[in-house]
Amino acid sequence: MKSEMKEIPLDFLQPFREHSGRTYEGERLQQFMRSIEKNGLLNPIIVRSAGNNQYEIICGHNRAKAMKALGRNTIMADIRELSDEEAIEIFYESNLNQQTFSDWSYSEKIKAVKYTEKKIQEYSQQGRRRDLERKKIEKSENGTSVQTRQKSDYSKKKITTRDKMANRLGISTATLSKYRRIIKLPDELLDPMAHLLDEKKITFEMAYIIANMREFDIRSLIDCREKYPDKKIDLEKLKQMSHKDNQLAPLSVKQISEVFIHEEDDLIPILRKR
Repeated sequence: MKSEMKEIPLDFLQPFREHSGRTYEGERLQQFMRSIEKNGLLNPIIVRSAGNNQYEIICGHNRAKAMKALGRNTIMADIRELSDEEAIEIFYESNLNQQTFSDWSYSEKIKAVKYTEKKIQEYSQQGRRRDLERKKIEKSENGTSVQTRQKSDYSKKKITTRDKMANRLGISTATLSKYRRIIKLPDELLDPMAHLLDEKKITFEMAYIIANMREFDIRSLIDCREKYPDKKIDLEKLKQMSHKDNQLAPLSVKQISEVFIHEEDDLIPILRKR
């Protein structure tokens, strides 16, 4: 990997395409600026060429913003020749080292889990290849098949890999599994779902339940969520509705709209008990 360290003009920088656009604000930005003024820029930003004297920031969006706010014109940069895959890996690994999963928006979390999911698949494929190689060696040495034991070994490795990935993100394996179910949705459903999560119009638990429904029912529910912005979703009704997913016909708009209730509707069961 070719790398060159040099000062580049801040005006020559552009954000990484995977970056959410969210950077330090307010007091957090001021603290960072004071640290740079006192100690200097401790680490260069990582960039790659974007052509026409432009550079794409892979790692260091906050550093670039702070330096610009301090009135600096240039910044020390580590210019690397990176493929898209290499750039994405550095971007997410850097974010995971500097921030916690809980700091991110749901849109960012979903992208991070997509990246993690890809890594899980890569590790699983590597594990399968190692199993095949081991199987060939043991067959040649023993003349017997060890398929059953290898299948068990592979299952254990797969679980360990998933646990390690969850630990890397700082979440439980169960939470990672829920995210992995959500990201299986097609982009035309996943993107509005992430938007609803960011806008706090649905909870993560609701998103997981919805992700297990049929796609045409999910579309109807998302449409209703936008149609009834002042209503809340009744979690228990949503769970009941998701159990109807085994019927042949799609759920009607009326059925789906029944999960949307006014805030005061929550008080009705309490008032009835009095």
